[in-house]
Amino acid sequence: MKFSHLFCIGIGLLLLIGCTQQDATPKPYAYHRILLSSKAYQFIQADLPFKFEVDTATRIQWPKPQEEPYWINIYYPTLDATIYLSYLEVNGPKMLGKYIEESQRMTFKHTVKASSIEEILIDKGNERVFGLFYKVGGNAASNSQFYLTDSTKHFVRGAMYFNTAPRADSLAPVVEYVISDIERLLETFTWK
Repeated sequence: MKFSHLFCIGIGLLLLIGCTQQDATPKPYAYHRILLSSKAYQFIQADLPFKFEVDTATRIQWPKPQEEPYWINIYYPTLDATIYLSYLEVNGPKMLGKYIEESQRMTFKHTVKASSIEEILIDKGNERVFGLFYKVGGNAASNSQFYLTDSTKHFVRGAMYFNTAPRADSLAPVVEYVISDIERLLETFTWK
């Protein structure tokens, strides 16, 4: 009899201790796991004054075919990211300077949110491809931008954007994935 009383008192004490109220802490937000596909490249199949290799997992879009026939978007459907390419003809050094200045201005607009902007010089002298590649760190809207020119006739400007709020920590693997494609684009870029 003594044992059953002690057992009941022990269970009662455990219930009382277990029922003390603690503040609930919410679980932190989590991000979806992003599966990045393996890469395979091919030259873009289009009538453009330039050519380059593009990831086969992308889709080429033509935003303004009547107004700007050489402007293209390289869209990543699984990542909801786009590399916007705009082509402009150069008519003299003054116009080239204007295009470069505008490209730099558009890149440095991101300094408000950027933690860093790394400039990488592009100089493929034997192929007449010159320019700058900007890697933008932090929570900037665009993580990378670039421009390419032959300094006499052609000018191409590119910028990468994700269709989501910029969060450098959660987007880091995807940004690296797309930047490696941009680096491949820059390596294989030639004028026709």
